[in-house]
Amino acid sequence: MDRSAESGPETIVRLMLRSLGLRWEAQVRIPLVGRVDFVVAKWLIIECDSKAHHSSWDAQREDRRRDRAAAAAGYGTLRLLAEDILYRPDTVQAAIAGLASRHRR
Repeated sequence: MDRSAESGPETIVRLMLRSLGLRWEAQVRIPLVGRVDFVVAKWLIIECDSKAHHSSWDAQREDRRRDRAAAAAGYGTLRLLAEDILYRPDTVQAAIAGLASRHRR
């Protein structure tokens, strides 16, 4: 158990990151971006998005603006859908692993 997890999908992603042997921090505040779910290897932001909090146009617009601010600060962002984390975890883990291995090269 880790109190920094705010949802079941975040817990699953944390386990994926651990199984991939990646270094990560949870619930990180980044200037001009705000708090993000994970920062992996000090360059990749991972956000776990659910329909409940990200389905309105206003929420999606804000997410895109935050992603743009993160890019300006040198971060890449991977937005994962909670339903994919829960029901397609193999594709989610493959995406994380692919980005992590590409960055290591």
